[in-house]
Amino acid sequence: MTSATSIVAAVRAFVDTEVRPVAADFEHADAYPHGLVARMRELGLFGALVPTAYGGLGLEVSTYARVVEELCRGFMSLAGVINSHTMAALIVLHHGTDSQKQRLLPRFARGEARGGLCLTEPHAGSDVQAIRTAARRAGDDYVITGTKMFVTNGREGNTFALLAVTDPDARPRHRGMSCFVVEKGAPGLTVVKSIGKLGYKGVDTAELLFEDFRCPAVNLVGGVEGRGFAQIMSGLETGRINIAARAVGVAQAAYEDARAAVAGAAAPPPALADMAAGVGAARLLTYWAAGMKDRRERCDLEAGMAKLYASETAHAVATTALRVAGPRGLRTVARLERYYRDTPLMIIGEGTNEIQRTIIARNLVDRYGERLGALTSREAETDATREMVLAVRLFADKEIAPLAGELDSDAERLAAMVKSLGDLGVLGALTPADAGGLGLDTRTVALLIEELARASGAVGALVAGHLAATAALAAATPSERRRWLPVLARGERLAALLDEPVALVVEANGHRLAGRTTAPTAGIDLFVATERAGDRAMLIERTMVGTGEVAGTLGLRGLAPRELDLEGVRVDGTAVGGAPGAEHARHAALIGIAAVAVGIAQAAFEAALRYSQQRSTFGQPIAQHQAVQLKLADMATGIAAARLLTYDAAADPDGVAALLAKIVATETACAVTLESMRVHGGYGYTTEFPVERYYRDAAQLPSTLGGNDAARVAAARRLAGAVA
Repeated sequence: MTSATSIVAAVRAFVDTEVRPVAADFEHADAYPHGLVARMRELGLFGALVPTAYGGLGLEVSTYARVVEELCRGFMSLAGVINSHTMAALIVLHHGTDSQKQRLLPRFARGEARGGLCLTEPHAGSDVQAIRTAARRAGDDYVITGTKMFVTNGREGNTFALLAVTDPDARPRHRGMSCFVVEKGAPGLTVVKSIGKLGYKGVDTAELLFEDFRCPAVNLVGGVEGRGFAQIMSGLETGRINIAARAVGVAQAAYEDARAAVAGAAAPPPALADMAAGVGAARLLTYWAAGMKDRRERCDLEAGMAKLYASETAHAVATTALRVAGPRGLRTVARLERYYRDTPLMIIGEGTNEIQRTIIARNLVDRYGERLGALTSREAETDATREMVLAVRLFADKEIAPLAGELDSDAERLAAMVKSLGDLGVLGALTPADAGGLGLDTRTVALLIEELARASGAVGALVAGHLAATAALAAATPSERRRWLPVLARGERLAALLDEPVALVVEANGHRLAGRTTAPTAGIDLFVATERAGDRAMLIERTMVGTGEVAGTLGLRGLAPRELDLEGVRVDGTAVGGAPGAEHARHAALIGIAAVAVGIAQAAFEAALRYSQQRSTFGQPIAQHQAVQLKLADMATGIAAARLLTYDAAADPDGVAALLAKIVATETACAVTLESMRVHGGYGYTTEFPVERYYRDAAQLPSTLGGNDAARVAAARRLAGAVA
């Protein structure tokens, strides 16, 4: 197998040096890029997914997705040339007879057979079963009659996978459909016209007319009639992953051009942060689905979610990029207007997103029913991680969830519940083993916090703050580490990271704090504060500060937030950690809040999914109503994107990634909890159902750690390389 890294690097170089300089010329002239297509053939891309035994590259789907992303970063139309071809080749690979494979696959791999798909008809788009093209057996041939629309490579290609009706009386109708490999050359096949398009120019998209076209019977895929629909549908997972990868590539190009337009600006637009977060989340969803495909796991749901999220994100990023660039972005000499024209294709292709949402919702119901844990499979994790997450999940479901409402109103009981997690090792998750902890990585910790927050947002938030505080102790003096880390890991003491940096006055005889701040006090014995300058972390025992009355809050009520009077509080120099402590604490805090948000969103989604199957309206469960299906699909897709972004940022100490994860996750939680309330109707507004608590708790999160508006500004400045 050819090295994935070398293939992707070669394609990137090809795009940068040969494609981008000429893409606009081909696009505006709507001219087929023969020279670029020939170079793709030289690179072996026509055999990307064809096994090496048949002369192909034998790439994994995840590598193929990276190739497609790179091509679309330069010129999306090129990906169309190879994708339709690849889909035709895969149909032969997975369903053809041995003879068909031996005869056709080497030609596909070399690019001699230039493939395409003949599926859509003038009256049949997303509803493939509505096709009318017929194939009638006549001796050693099938006689095909009908019209196919939107055939990529229709004019330049020569070998197509075509779906036709061979038994019009079959019920259900799809059992009477068969797939054929149609090769140009025989009379009866006419390219009626090339179809003009908004974007996606330079690649031919044609209408094909079949009038008594004779196709040899040996080209019936698999040699058996009635299997064509299933053969075509089996390729949709890869097709949707391809569309998602295309969308990521175009979105990446739009983001890069927008960033270049504001590079070095003193105040780059905060929208740059949303663009970066969207592209990153779309990429993660795409490779999540592709990885499942490589592992031969069922991924129809995940591929659909990747296609939905990535395509909608690409259009949003392209639209935002136009606004960021201003009037110059609208000129045809710029690339941005092309991205804006190209992105609607991904929203429509491989099934419109509206149809995609209904399919996602049905898959959610079919796969998960009323069970908990939808889309939270940990199969890709190590055995140790799975065991730890399972233990926390069981504890959360049995001990925390039944008492969540009571914990929300009783700070002492909440603190006791959190302290009991010391027995599971959760409170020492980030503490090194030599100090009595587990020494887990931040990503694994995010999984644990999510499970806790799914049962109780207050528990998740208190644990997240505690763990962020222990992360700061990494830079404390040995004596302070020995004093605090073991008792914090065992749950004998609880700590909290202050939400906002504090003012530190350095004097000749030590350090003095100034000002006031608000922090949770439920069971807290130690506060950890970061300096406004950002390079120190300070340990403040609760007995050192004055506290006000418990402040009432919209959500996370059990945390018992109070105002802390820090004025004049002296901090011993030995209790002042260096920059690593502050950085570790900040990163852990951002990931912790993001994980809490994902957990709350997951709980709200599970409640909506379960209720939608239990509640009936107009004689059927509301899960069967399209309006509800659209909501369920968007909720699940948004949560999956936020989860992957959080896990990815947890493994990356870069502050920008964690900022973006926190923004996306907290705002996703707000959106999902509201949608869950909509699904529940009046019941969701009552305190008898937990949805109103999820809704309140989610609203607390965007304003934490300085707030999302400030996070966008900070992220945008770093992304744009802003000057001071």
